[in-house]
This record gives sequence, C-alpha cells and structure tokens, in this order.
Amino acid sequence: MDKDILVNLGRVVLVNYGPLSGKLAVIVDIVNSTKVVIDGPTLGVPRNVISNKRLTLTKFSIPEVTPETSSKDLEKLVAAFKVTERFEKTGLGQKIKKQDRRAKLTDFERFKVYTLKRQLGRAVRTQVNKSRKALKAAAKK
Repeated sequence: MDKDILVNLGRVVLVNYGPLSGKLAVIVDIVNSTKVVIDGPTLGVPRNVISNKRLTLTKFSIPEVTPETSSKDLEKLVAAFKVTERFEKTGLGQKIKKQDRRAKLTDFERFKVYTLKRQLGRAVRTQVNKSRKALKAAAKK
C-alpha cells in the first residue's frame, strides 16, 4: 500500500456504506485497528465511530487535526483546506459525479443517450470496415 494513503489523523475519507454513504468526512481519532472516529461538520457527518470497512481513503490529509480538535475548529480547517473542491477534481469524485448525473436522467434523456450510442457505434463500424477493406486491397497488390 502506498505510504501516503494510510489511516491516520486528518485523513479525508468517503463513507461508502450505511446512512452516511457518499459523504466526505475527516478521521479525528483512531479507536483500534478496525474502527475510527470521523467528523464532518460542514459535510453533513456527525462525529461518530465507524468501521474502516465502511470507508474509502482519499489522498488528502489535513495535518492540523488532533483528537482534541473540536467540531468548530475542524469546520474551519475543512473550509480552509477546500475538501469538497479538491475531491471533485479527483478521478473518484468525477466518477461519482457522472454516476449521479446518469441516475438522475429522465426516460427521454436515457433514450437520447441510447440513440447517440447507436449512432456512434455505427459510425465506428463503418470506418473500421472501410479501413479493413483498404488494408485487404493493399495486401492483394
């Protein structure tokens, strides 16, 4: 495992299971090898104990976080660190954004995506077939 992405104080995490699923939080204390205390005052996550299995670690870490950090102090640190803006620029953040967009499509928008995919596939197939025919003709000469 990369040494930069470890469970440590101040690590920004994404909750991937349970009622807080999809929300960002910060590790503020480590209970034992399998559980941590997370908090995300401006991110919609109350301070609570959660299993490591329910978390996805991100590459971001706020170094000023200690177990004594209050929610108000953490709120200021999160705002200064711009956690949500940084996370949305990552690959995982963009993937989640795309999944949310796809989930919110109406029937007609899904139909438009379907027809555009068909058109794209047809265009790719015709180009591949043309180039295949050209290569076969060149090989016969």
